[in-house]
Amino acid sequence: MSKLELSSILEEFSITELKFQEWKKYLLLELSKEQQTKLIKSLEKSGSIIKAGFIELEEKVNDLNELKPKIIAYLKKTLQTLPIQKTRKIKFSINIQTSTITIRKQLNSIIKKSIYQTSSDLLFESKIRSPKKETSELSPYQFFKENFHKRGIEITCLVIKSTIFIGHLKWVTNPLKDIKQDEERPVRLFTHGTSIKLARTLVNLSKIQEGDVLFDPFCGTGTILLEGLKQNLQAIGIDRDPKSVRASKANLNHFSMKFPSKERMKDKWSIYLLDSQNLNEVIDIKIGGLVTEPYLGPFIKELPTKEKAKDTMTMLEKLYTKVLQKSVEYLKTGHRVILIIPEYRYSQDYSIYPDYQKIAKNCKLEFQTKSTLFNVKLPVQIGRKHNIINRKLVIYTK
Repeated sequence: MSKLELSSILEEFSITELKFQEWKKYLLLELSKEQQTKLIKSLEKSGSIIKAGFIELEEKVNDLNELKPKIIAYLKKTLQTLPIQKTRKIKFSINIQTSTITIRKQLNSIIKKSIYQTSSDLLFESKIRSPKKETSELSPYQFFKENFHKRGIEITCLVIKSTIFIGHLKWVTNPLKDIKQDEERPVRLFTHGTSIKLARTLVNLSKIQEGDVLFDPFCGTGTILLEGLKQNLQAIGIDRDPKSVRASKANLNHFSMKFPSKERMKDKWSIYLLDSQNLNEVIDIKIGGLVTEPYLGPFIKELPTKEKAKDTMTMLEKLYTKVLQKSVEYLKTGHRVILIIPEYRYSQDYSIYPDYQKIAKNCKLEFQTKSTLFNVKLPVQIGRKHNIINRKLVIYTK
């Protein structure tokens, strides 16, 4: 999912070809300084990307003895750019990723000695997190909870084949913001809500332009609409469930109250208790994109029979087709539909899901088979493979 979202973000910079290296959970990209700056700024609105940083050193493994002075020079340059000049205190975390224990120990020792030497030279007070461990990678929660974003630095060292890459984090997703947003929502419905991070990712993938209209025909508690508003979009949502409509209105009203009256945030969204077949009653303009996590079928705790799973998928396929056929009448040509569909497991090794290609054909939509960059095949699975109910992300274009 993160590679798909990153591809979408980079496309905004007109990047359609890119040199990159994928290793474990890391992507190493070759970007210009201008592109790096744009990317870090754009990541603030991402939902699935966890961390990002810059590679500052690239050395061969057989040059370990010559590594310390280079790391010291890099640290001195970096520390002088951080907003810690008044306190003269800084915390370090070291993230070393290599399959060789001996090299990990050597690098850990070299980096720690370099940190202490640099701190002594620049008169900084340094504290290394978990100094007895060979690596101390921080989770995003730890990064912000321990104030690394204000007075800390996480050094990342990747050993890929015979090359060592060393750099530090420039951006980390802040889970504390999402936790606060979730806790402050007036209404939360377990079976009717999309996660904040997923909603943010879906909106990014829609590529709706600022000021254009986002439409969600299964708006639930309004999470997708809210994430659209945060990206300066207009938002229209409908739902046939009165409880969901009340929840959406309460959540978006609460969000709107945070803005000055002159911004007229309440004028940027509308939510209706409505069936999609009656869209003409509330929409008289073309929309910039359709983004939705629809009804995914009944909540189940045990594996269904093959027949039961098949019947549910057939029912959902008809529902999605019916809603999309009417909705895409209002979608601008060349614009996107971002749809989540369910995948039911009916045995340990077999599953079934709505025929997304048939839906595309019946709704006169084009199904996207892969991302522009990184060759991510679509649809993309969301969630763990062995869940009873999984989800797939589908992208269509009108």
